[in-house]
Amino acid sequence: MRPLTVHSWALLALLLVSEGPVLAQENSPSSKGSYIPSLGDMMVAIQLKHSKLWYAVKFNNWPLADYELAQLSTNLKEAARFYPNMPASDITATDKLAVQIGESIKAKNHAQFDQSFAQMTTECNRCHEAASRPFIYIRRPGSGGLTYPSPYSNQIFSPQKR
Repeated sequence: MRPLTVHSWALLALLLVSEGPVLAQENSPSSKGSYIPSLGDMMVAIQLKHSKLWYAVKFNNWPLADYELAQLSTNLKEAARFYPNMPASDITATDKLAVQIGESIKAKNHAQFDQSFAQMTTECNRCHEAASRPFIYIRRPGSGGLTYPSPYSNQIFSPQKR
């Protein structure tokens, strides 16, 4: 009985080890039929980057702000690449704003950052309106009097009258 148990465990271990490379290959971005996230999933990532960028500047973490801006810009470009028919597929306005935000980060200039960040947030909302999604309304994180930290403090959830 004991040799059968040892062989069973050995066989199970062999199967688990041999399955690992197959799973890694299937999940590889370079494999055929690579996963493309939905536009909604990409927008959630962008929204989180938007929030993290604002908080990084608020707490004077300029290297993190620079990093989050680069991530946000990359995510927007990827969304435009994967979804060329979305209203913001021409992201030149956002690119210009990202340059302005980057300059404010390099200068460690809160006022300049606040202004360009507000313009970028307005541009997000313009895109949502153009996509017939005006109910997705983005704002500066931390506004609205939330008394608890929320990863979505930069979104208004109550219906808005415009």
